[in-house]
Amino acid sequence: MVLLDGAHRLRALMMLGAYLAPVAMLNYDAVGLKGWVRLYAYGPEALADLRQVAEVLEVKERPGGALLIRLGGGDQAYYDLLSFERRGNELQGVVAPSSLARLHHRTLVVIPPPPSKDLVLRAALTGRLLPPRSTRHITEAKRLVYRIPLSSLMRSPVTT
Repeated sequence: MVLLDGAHRLRALMMLGAYLAPVAMLNYDAVGLKGWVRLYAYGPEALADLRQVAEVLEVKERPGGALLIRLGGGDQAYYDLLSFERRGNELQGVVAPSSLARLHHRTLVVIPPPPSKDLVLRAALTGRLLPPRSTRHITEAKRLVYRIPLSSLMRSPVTT
């Protein structure tokens, strides 16, 4: 079994000492996968940092000042973004690619290559996590609402 979404939340629960975590079990073949467009603070230093750690294919300024940056490098682009963020470039948000036309403020808009299921599975199996908010898993399970008090996750499981 592989945890495909929420690995960062699971680590947080473990750091808090939780014994349990809510999950939904799915057939990954039936799950759709898309990526997010990542938003960072605008600035020449940030663009220089990105060029140092990632393969930048295209830079295009949009009306309103948003700077669109398309990355190459395939799956490696996601780990390049981790390096970029470790240099102090904090992720300010994510948007769906279809929302790009609505961005009208000065921001770096980074468009990584589409993630593959193979990338997601390798990240889960090796423990080499992708940056938070890298993938959008499209599934009916997203509509599930878990109302589980944190205190109930902290109790030791019953053993027989």
